[in-house]
Amino acid sequence: MSPRTTGIALIVFTVLSAAQKLAGLYIPVLKLPFLGGNILGWVLLTALLIIGVRLARAGRSHWNVSPLTQKKLRRFVQIRRGYISFLVLLGLTFVASLDSLLVGKRALMVSYQGKWSFPFVREVIPGKAYGQETDAETDYRELQKECRRQSKGDWVIMPPVPYDPALDTPEIIEQLDMENGKLLRHDRPFSGVAYTVFVSNPSLKRQEFQFRDGVRHGEFRGWDEKGDQIEQGTYFKGERKSYKDYTEGKAAALEPQAGPLWQRLVYPPAPPSITQMHYLGTNTTGNDVLAMLYGGLQQALIAAVLFVTVVFTAGILIGGTLGYFGGWVDLLGQRLIEIWQVLPFLFIVMIISSLISPTLTVLVVVLAAFGWMGTTMYLRTATFKEKQRDYVAAARLLGASTPRIIFHHVLPNVIAILVTLAPFEVAGVITALASLDFLGFGLPPDVPSWGRLLHEGVDNFNYPWIVTSAFICMGTTLVLVTFVGEAVREAFDPKKFTTYE
Repeated sequence: MSPRTTGIALIVFTVLSAAQKLAGLYIPVLKLPFLGGNILGWVLLTALLIIGVRLARAGRSHWNVSPLTQKKLRRFVQIRRGYISFLVLLGLTFVASLDSLLVGKRALMVSYQGKWSFPFVREVIPGKAYGQETDAETDYRELQKECRRQSKGDWVIMPPVPYDPALDTPEIIEQLDMENGKLLRHDRPFSGVAYTVFVSNPSLKRQEFQFRDGVRHGEFRGWDEKGDQIEQGTYFKGERKSYKDYTEGKAAALEPQAGPLWQRLVYPPAPPSITQMHYLGTNTTGNDVLAMLYGGLQQALIAAVLFVTVVFTAGILIGGTLGYFGGWVDLLGQRLIEIWQVLPFLFIVMIISSLISPTLTVLVVVLAAFGWMGTTMYLRTATFKEKQRDYVAAARLLGASTPRIIFHHVLPNVIAILVTLAPFEVAGVITALASLDFLGFGLPPDVPSWGRLLHEGVDNFNYPWIVTSAFICMGTTLVLVTFVGEAVREAFDPKKFTTYE
């Protein structure tokens, strides 16, 4: 692919992404720059547009990759563990960019009364637009159930995981079976609380009973169609022991109105369930674990891109300046860096968290403010060594200006070190964000987070699916990033391509 083709592709993506944002749409992939916030999104689009314009002006020539760089890339491909890990990470990034096509509470497509709509690309559609008695956003899961019950030709297509990553805690209702006078759950006698509903209004309870080993045992209550309690009593081993009718005998007339199905309300955290589409269960607040892991992956990728960009920009500018000019500039810069390094990072984060509700952008900026020093010192050392080489002296003799020497000669030769640092910086920021969320100083509660899920799992070992899911997801990601880092470091090792004399 030529630079011009790449530039045109970036310009088209930038224009489409900006257009969908201004139109109030939320199209997957195109809304990716705005996942970190509106301000960050417009900054990213501006940067992509500038890069695209510059590349589009470069003409039709193909990228000029030096034979040495080609040799390093071939070496990276030969390290199978790192190369396969890199492909897996690219696949995860693509999956995360699909966003609401895979995970979300908004329907992908709705056919209602002969009209089609695509709610996942819009912000809010009120429930009254689909016959629900609410001005709030449509409950598409309930709408899907209602369309199936009515069988009038209307239908709803939901994402594979029909739950939102952030604060989406619906009631989990499980169907039970009544056979030969015994209530069964998974072919075993049920113990607990179960209820029937009105045939005419399935969202309203008719009677609620306590069961022990499949038979009625304990208190029961009944309600009318208005939701008022009309009866109460007790059972002992399936036999009624006491009964009280608050309507002077009218409660018995409602018996035929109860549906044949028995249900129970599953309180969170709930174990994994395919029928409820909670494939990894729910957490202590009822949120879907898989949806939270997906949202946490998106947050981790956005944080990694933002953190690496800020840290590497600071490292190049400050480290290059210190290494090239040296002398009192280098001396003063190192002393300031040493002073900055001793500032208590955790205390500053605690203060910020107590004053404001930190967003992902704020947290990443704070992490970058304390994470740029290592990259800076690497770039300083590399620049200091590079400026002593003969080609720099030759450029000076030919009259090249200082900015030209720095940006056209020195930096292109030292910037390769950033390739080996990038994977480990990514692993570091993912771990740091998870640690802050685990300690309670990270993202707000309504934002999905791996660290918060780990904290919930550690506090609730009786529900192993929470901590197991979070640990496997985060651990796998960090292992993949580490494998890529090790492969890049080995492939770009100068000792394999340089002979020192």
